[in-house]
Amino acid sequence: MGDVFIERMVKKKFEGKDALILVGIVVGIVLVSFIGFVVGFLIIQFPTLTLLIAAGAIFGGYKLISARLLEYEYSLTNGYITVDKILNRSTRKRMTAFECDSCEDIGVYLENEARLKNRSFDTRVFATQSASHEGSWYMIVRGKKTGKTLLVFDPDEEFQEAIKKFIPRQLKFEKFGRN
Repeated sequence: MGDVFIERMVKKKFEGKDALILVGIVVGIVLVSFIGFVVGFLIIQFPTLTLLIAAGAIFGGYKLISARLLEYEYSLTNGYITVDKILNRSTRKRMTAFECDSCEDIGVYLENEARLKNRSFDTRVFATQSASHEGSWYMIVRGKKTGKTLLVFDPDEEFQEAIKKFIPRQLKFEKFGRN
């Protein structure tokens, strides 16, 4: 078996919750700027303070809004999976990393959601396109840093087939048969 390297990017969809957060951030910017105006012009009579407060509010709002632009990157290298969260296409954070041979369970998430919600995990990682988790898969694994981890993600067919090569044989036969 030759070296296997597969990398996939999944962009998180903009949903209703994101729209509400966006509106809240804009309202917050307006409120902080108005308070800065009141303090800078009417109470202290120092107009430069108003500009500094407004600029700080706008910059903070920009940072908060750009933090909502999420992508997830899954990479599989010879049985070692890493999942990274990418904020605004600039900041990368490792969510989990593990060997596929530490996999204890795998399957379609929605079919097993109720059972998985009642189990305890050291870490739960949701790296999916949408909050509804349609078409998402799960893996229960043991990571060195994250302990017993539930990973919910959106692999494509090629990524799924590559994972099947590296999970324990017994689990592979139990979940997917002999194919």
